[in-house]
Amino acid sequence: MDVVMRMAAQQMESLSWQETMVRKSNNQEEQFNPDKIRRSIQNAGASQQLADEITRQIQGSTHSGMTTSEIDSSVQETLRQKDMNAYNNWMQWKEQHQSSR
Repeated sequence: MDVVMRMAAQQMESLSWQETMVRKSNNQEEQFNPDKIRRSIQNAGASQQLADEITRQIQGSTHSGMTTSEIDSSVQETLRQKDMNAYNNWMQWKEQHQSSR
């Protein structure tokens, strides 16, 4: 039952952000996708629970025209406060990603 309730809550949350457009670093706009954030946070080593918590927080504060850099900074700061290991992994990935551009 818990899984069903969680999925229903996620579907309801998704209705509010479906129209939200964010600006990428190359200045293109794309539809906000919380699944990308959740997946990235988990890939950094955070628990699913923390990834869900941070994703909900970001969803609640995201607005059209917001940049992916602003979103990244919010995720980064929250990880720094809540899971230092995941934060370090996030920063390491970010550093490697930026040097390959």
